[in-house]
Amino acid sequence: MPPTRRFSCLFVLFAFAICAPAMAEGSDQTVPTPQIVTAKIRLDDLSMIIVPVSINGSRPYDFLFDTGSSKTMIDRKLAEELGLPQIGERKIMGVLGSTSMSVVRANSVSVAGATISDLNVSSTEKRMTVSKVRGVLGQDFLQQFDVLIDYRHLTVQLAPASGTLAQTLTGERLPLHMDQTNPGRSAPNRLIISGHVPELGTEEMSLLLDSGANCFTLFKDNLGLLADRREPANTGDFGSWTKSEVATRTLRVLSLGKKSVPDLTVVTISHPVNTDTDGLVPTSLFKSIFISSRGGFVILNPSFPKTSR
Repeated sequence: MPPTRRFSCLFVLFAFAICAPAMAEGSDQTVPTPQIVTAKIRLDDLSMIIVPVSINGSRPYDFLFDTGSSKTMIDRKLAEELGLPQIGERKIMGVLGSTSMSVVRANSVSVAGATISDLNVSSTEKRMTVSKVRGVLGQDFLQQFDVLIDYRHLTVQLAPASGTLAQTLTGERLPLHMDQTNPGRSAPNRLIISGHVPELGTEEMSLLLDSGANCFTLFKDNLGLLADRREPANTGDFGSWTKSEVATRTLRVLSLGKKSVPDLTVVTISHPVNTDTDGLVPTSLFKSIFISSRGGFVILNPSFPKTSR
């Protein structure tokens, strides 16, 4: 059973919705590594993916692997230790609030040899308390690759965009899209798919596919008459945590294309500060997931041909 199917009262939200530059940073010049690489990962107690990341050829440091974050981040102490030059500032907006961060320049960011050159990285003074990671690996890095997250074997594969891996893995291709209902709030690099919860109405929901969340979360004022229990929770953005209560409900099914996730606990957060979606879908609801940002699709629980193992 995937780990997030077991309900936990501790919720983590690392959904960085919008990145608005406060001063000119220059443009990233990224050069993806042109082969498939495999990185071993580990899961912490909250089912967060921890991946080893090297900056400018350094030894690997633990980073949170976060498909819900549009930008890669590093804690300021580590950035200073590595001598990363500050080149500007940017405003980062999350579900629960916003903050300003310095921007530093990394000559290279690498995972198991998969390397991006000249990447602008947000730097924060607040220590990231999730498993004491030193940073967040975001979509500005991940979108350069096709990504296969395999929870069964605790690996992540990074492959050339729209290359062999995309051509050989099979399964329903769910299209990625931007939330057109609020284009002014949408940010680049977003993995947004359509979903449907029959118990909550007939409308399709725009849902962020988020490896940095550990529960299915909806941004709604209420979950209907059956939402009769509230749970204590820790919620937070950018290393700041708040003890609060959230409404919960068990749903019969969440439909994502032809795939269904039964008997799922949903959490609702009322009146989020910044959001461009209806909610968050943890990637750990699935045994594996294939993401092709350049191809514009994802495959939930893809079939693994021998050539991809």
